[in-house]
Amino acid sequence: MKPFRLLHLPHLPFRKIASEINLVFLSLCSKKSRSAVKLSGIKPIKLAKQHRLTSHSIIIDFKNFWFFMSLKKREQLDDPEEFSAEYRIGEQVFKTKFYGDRGVLTFLCTDYYSAADQIVDYLKNTFNCELTEYKVSPEGYPDYRRLITETINDSKIRELDFGESSQGVNAEDVDFVLNNLNTDKMLCVSGHLDENYRLQNPLNFPYFFVSYAPWFRPEDLFNANCEHLAICFAEKLEPANINLYLKQWINGEYSRILSLRIESISFSSNHRDRDQQLFDGIETRPFDMKREFSDYKKSVFYSLLGNQFVDYQFWDIRRND
Repeated sequence: MKPFRLLHLPHLPFRKIASEINLVFLSLCSKKSRSAVKLSGIKPIKLAKQHRLTSHSIIIDFKNFWFFMSLKKREQLDDPEEFSAEYRIGEQVFKTKFYGDRGVLTFLCTDYYSAADQIVDYLKNTFNCELTEYKVSPEGYPDYRRLITETINDSKIRELDFGESSQGVNAEDVDFVLNNLNTDKMLCVSGHLDENYRLQNPLNFPYFFVSYAPWFRPEDLFNANCEHLAICFAEKLEPANINLYLKQWINGEYSRILSLRIESISFSSNHRDRDQQLFDGIETRPFDMKREFSDYKKSVFYSLLGNQFVDYQFWDIRRND
């Protein structure tokens, strides 16, 4: 059987086939293959750099697949001798190993930060794209304050994911992020804050997500000025708080909000009189499952999930205007 000469294809057939395969691997095969990938014009929708205690990595996300590249130091590995494939990226030659069962390409490095910079610069140049997101924790990126004020705020980076899932984060660190990150950025807080934590100022980001918020109070909800607000494990919020928020929204308040997601054990279907408390005095209509996602641009979508994440029920609620 003759080899399939992918790189000899005309532009459109090549682009169609290339969009279905791992373009990062293809670009690393040779100078010619990298040039073909660049000329294809295929761009990722997200390029993220991650520096956390548990993971130093780069994530590139295309519309139909995403690819995870991990950075490891030799002393972390049980099998450094198996890193046999070498790639020159920028000024460095990286030894690598592909873990097929996890779909992860791992690079050996001596310094996480310079290695990540080299790989990201390669991806930016190859795919004509920008870095869109940082995922950092104070333990993984100790100089995160300067990163925010000198890099993220003055760049095209759209999103910051701060903290580490299932691990604690200091109030002082979160306060710095909230007070110093530009309010045109999207912010996700992954670290766990103490339930006694209090916001110093109202939330004012276009998108704010917190994965664990036993500290989030009703006044934090009412004072938020966000387009997309997602709060998980918000145990201080009761159905009556959501009911009041909905009534105020119906009457014209919170005009900036486009989507709201609140998760709390008190919203579980097992909660006594949940629906009555949530929608008392509010006209609800059957949810139109045929509605297009684009129809939500000027409305609000509430996903009231129970603590098991399987308790989906939907209603339509309309503003008076």
